[in-house]
Amino acid sequence: MTTNRLLRIGILCVPAMDDEAVTTVFRAIQQTHTPAVLLMTAGAGSQRNWIEEILRSWCDVEELDLVITIGGTLPAPGPSADEIVPEATRNVSERLIPGLAEAMRYHAQAQSTLAWLERGVVGVRGRSLIVNLPAGAAPALLFLDAIVDLLPIAIAHLHSDPTAPQLLDEVVLDKAESEDDTSVTTAAPSSPVAGKGLQAEEFAAFLKRSKAP
Repeated sequence: MTTNRLLRIGILCVPAMDDEAVTTVFRAIQQTHTPAVLLMTAGAGSQRNWIEEILRSWCDVEELDLVITIGGTLPAPGPSADEIVPEATRNVSERLIPGLAEAMRYHAQAQSTLAWLERGVVGVRGRSLIVNLPAGAAPALLFLDAIVDLLPIAIAHLHSDPTAPQLLDEVVLDKAESEDDTSVTTAAPSSPVAGKGLQAEEFAAFLKRSKAP
């Protein structure tokens, strides 16, 4: 999907700025969606409150269309402060789009089964889409490649764009199957209690037996 909407992007790296990854990810988005502009970049340590504050600011104050995080998505022990980007993203998101996160893992596992260890999520805050990518330029690009074509569509829905594609428009019933469905009928019940357990006569007989000595 191509639109004339200017895609406003922010990229947050955790735990430190990764210029190569930022450039690689932004160029990949530019190839799919034009015009696009990278307005915000930052590096943040593994401090959940700090990460959440940046995400809230970029969504609520800067009103970015797309916020991408790079890094901080691997497994880590219990209450450790490491690898907490997915938790921070869930905490600030009002809705999740699990299908996009799973699509990225499924796509990437063809190259490495380690993709299944990535815990990144995709969420929505206001009209902003937040996407977690793994650390490093190559892994981030691999994950992004699975969903980059869907990003403009998701953002169009967030902006209530009436031209945004709908699943209903692309998935239709096969005509032959639809015609077959018209032949299906439902038999009418023989009594008000038909199909709902005991018939009236059976219930009366049951009561009579239960009162017998």
